[in-house]
Amino acid sequence: MTRIKGLGLCVILLASASIGTAAMRAQAERKVKVIEQVAPVYPDEAQQAGIEGNVVLEVTIEKNGELSMAKVISGHKLLQQAALDAVKQWRFANTGNTPVTIQLTLAFTLDSDPVQTRRDDSSLTNTYKVNAVYPDVAKREGIQGLVPIEVTVNEKGEVTEARAVGGNEKLRQAAVDAAKQFRFSNGSGKSVVATVTFNFVLDK
Repeated sequence: MTRIKGLGLCVILLASASIGTAAMRAQAERKVKVIEQVAPVYPDEAQQAGIEGNVVLEVTIEKNGELSMAKVISGHKLLQQAALDAVKQWRFANTGNTPVTIQLTLAFTLDSDPVQTRRDDSSLTNTYKVNAVYPDVAKREGIQGLVPIEVTVNEKGEVTEARAVGGNEKLRQAAVDAAKQFRFSNGSGKSVVATVTFNFVLDK
């Protein structure tokens, strides 16, 4: 039997300046805003070993919002590269006139849910899920892995747009087709962008 296992992936943004005062941390947080996030791909080896935990990264955001430096401060070695690879794709806005160094904490968490939604707004709650259909060609070729889907949810809770932002090409369309059928409760009164991550795993 083929099944799609669950992966809960929560990304938490913490901002702190390299000068360790509360005032400087607050100032850095005000200057830098994340305008686009890419969910990390949970490493297969870490999943199989049941490894969870936080990876803390120190990043420098230039005046134009580009990320110029990213390094690991702490976190399990099997999760570190996935965190770095994801954050290097993030987009930022820096309202200050100088580069800002902040810390980002990415929390990798396994759970039993078939899919997991990372909310970009606290008013967005998933109310209906559909499991992706494992493509036959992917099964024949033994293809597995995560496929993160970025969805736009309107004020009615309907998915108006869905696109794959990662994962194997032969798994992406199945994940997109499933994500389009999701329904949400959206209390924000406006469209909200979230990421739904599907994990395709073949039974042995």
